[in-house]
Amino acid sequence: MSKKTYKKPRKIQFFYFLLMFISGGILFFLKTLPDSDQNIWLMLILLVILMFSLLKSTQNWAYDNPKNREEEDSEKIVYKEKDIPDLNEMIKNIKDKKSLN
Repeated sequence: MSKKTYKKPRKIQFFYFLLMFISGGILFFLKTLPDSDQNIWLMLILLVILMFSLLKSTQNWAYDNPKNREEEDSEKIVYKEKDIPDLNEMIKNIKDKKSLN
């Protein structure tokens, strides 16, 4: 994805925040109304607007605050290699333990 897509000025970022806040507030208000007064299509449209503005905001935040590759590599879990016995050795170990008991 190009940098042009995500490099947004702060005004656009604030606009996305307002979209999230207003659509979320209206959606919450509509959900508190009785079932007979709720408009499902309006609620779906508001939910789509909320998700779209959240997506655009998080893309912009990720572009503004890139994570270093070195940090990503250091956070990976490294598993130690263990010697796993084969099936015959496991059977032998189990038989040895049973014979000791």
